[in-house]
Amino acid sequence: MRDVPTRVSLLLLLLLLLAALVPALTRAERSAAPITVIYPEPRNPERFVPIVLDGVRYVSTNDLARVFGATKYWRPEIQKLSLRLGEHTLRFSIGAPVVLVDEAAKNLIRPATLVRGVVYAPEDIVERIFDWGLASDAAWDETGRTIRFRGVVHSVRQAQLFVRGRVTEVSATLGRSLPARLLYAMPGEVRVLFEGGTLDTAHVFTGGAVARGEIREIPGGVDLRLVLGDSAVGYQVSSGPNRMKVAVTDDPGLVEAGLFTPLEPLRVAGKAKAVRTIVIDPGHGGTDLGAQLPGGMAEKDATLEIARSLRTALASRLNAKIVLTRESDVLLSPARRAELANEAGADLFISIHLEGDGTIKGGGFRLLAESPVASPNEGGGVPVVLPGDGDGIELKPWRSAQSAVVGASIAFAQTVADALARSFPQAPVLVRTGGMSVLEPVLCPAIVVESAPAARSGPEAMSMRGYTTYDYTQTVARAIEDFVRKSRA
Repeated sequence: MRDVPTRVSLLLLLLLLLAALVPALTRAERSAAPITVIYPEPRNPERFVPIVLDGVRYVSTNDLARVFGATKYWRPEIQKLSLRLGEHTLRFSIGAPVVLVDEAAKNLIRPATLVRGVVYAPEDIVERIFDWGLASDAAWDETGRTIRFRGVVHSVRQAQLFVRGRVTEVSATLGRSLPARLLYAMPGEVRVLFEGGTLDTAHVFTGGAVARGEIREIPGGVDLRLVLGDSAVGYQVSSGPNRMKVAVTDDPGLVEAGLFTPLEPLRVAGKAKAVRTIVIDPGHGGTDLGAQLPGGMAEKDATLEIARSLRTALASRLNAKIVLTRESDVLLSPARRAELANEAGADLFISIHLEGDGTIKGGGFRLLAESPVASPNEGGGVPVVLPGDGDGIELKPWRSAQSAVVGASIAFAQTVADALARSFPQAPVLVRTGGMSVLEPVLCPAIVVESAPAARSGPEAMSMRGYTTYDYTQTVARAIEDFVRKSRA
């Protein structure tokens, strides 16, 4: 009888331990890939690690407060947390998928949650902080998972548009000399990257030959995009020690005099000078399920369905061979997918993906192209030439194959993004660049097209915005047709 109290105590202790373990077991908590934060010197970089709960990445508000220098106010009686970022305030409510930003409600798709006494928000709050203009002194590199803070003095300042007769010019003051890299210049559009630059303020321009212009900071520099009117025929790009200038004209005489370079179609085809082969890559497959989409569908199945629909849409529009990297549920590495595209002699490459974390909200789209700026840890990209009779055989480094056509890839991504934005004006459309293993080795213009939150065919809506897989793939096919038509193919 003396052992009965001991047994009861042990049983109670066991029950308490099981109760403590249940939340961890049911929520399946694990670590996600870290986010790197780079500060201006002399402060050292740091990393913080999000967690994964029920397949969704979450970041600690403690980490957000530290990185952005925010002040936290936690009210346990109503389960609400406020983050004060300078002049702005974010208010999270536990269990609610809405955050108040200066009293305006913003949707996060997934709710904030409490883990071991700390408030965690869905990881897409990091990108939203930048989209909402709450961190003007930093930039978010989504593909590199890096927050990069800028120094106090920006190298590109006071960007303005001027119209001088038949010349329209965008110019800015430079704090230091920056290399100007022409990404592409074609009828209707010019895009220039000022490598390594930081921007004081993003601007949108209109006037003269520029229907719409935008200058913004991206990972690796300052990106200037000018969408031109039909009458524009030539362009100039210059960058000196103190000033940068990008000018366009609708005066053919200035082009004929050699003062402006003519706007010409992009070269996107190979030696045949025609787009003969388009490779569509359905993401994931086999044991690689991809994201778990709303409704229980695996990403690998949805991408194959979309790829088949896109193949049908392209076949009716272009006189080209349409190849899928996989026709069934098989596992392929990113390198093998690129290899299949190169072996097929692809003139265009489109990798299809979906995402399940809610970072593309409202059933939107994200277009990804390889970054025009080499990664700091990327090896040299110098081709090796093997001598022989006649011309040598040039062997290009596998990881740098995309660098020769990265401008055309960005133009390709932008063309598809613009078409999606026109067809689905209520859905957000993002264009991003970064290092992507499936794109790096591809020799032709190559992009990733990512949609959210899920795909269904037939009458079943693809998203809460109400577009179907058919609507989606028809829009992408029209954009590809338009890109081929505008190219020198």
